[in-house]
Amino acid sequence: MKPAEQKGPGFDARHPILLIAAQWRPRAYILAELQELGYEVRALPGIHFALGYLIRRPQVHPALVILDTEEDPDLTPERLEDMLAITEPAPWLVITSGTRPVPPVLARAAPRVHILKRPISIGQVVERARALLAGGDEIPS
Repeated sequence: MKPAEQKGPGFDARHPILLIAAQWRPRAYILAELQELGYEVRALPGIHFALGYLIRRPQVHPALVILDTEEDPDLTPERLEDMLAITEPAPWLVITSGTRPVPPVLARAAPRVHILKRPISIGQVVERARALLAGGDEIPS
């Protein structure tokens, strides 16, 4: 099936994948891989920008939120709680440091929030995103 013919979560502008990553390289690589598969993706350089985007566009309801927690100076428990509320019921795929603890607000949001600890490849992130969009609660490890 051609990307333009695909339907379902993550394939239209009102239900895109929301990709939040302060570091430009992971953001660009994940964005490119998902777009290559035909997904509609909104990539933003931090949680502050993501909140602003969603507040200004109440008609947008993300099908999936991918959040990279590295080097985002605005990533606070309050903003995480706001994002969880505004994006409900969308699942989250959170990429965290392999050495730092997961923010408690995200740990409490399980099973909606799926944690990926570094080191992890772009391919693994995309594979898990596709599994979540397909409706799988259990994602491959």
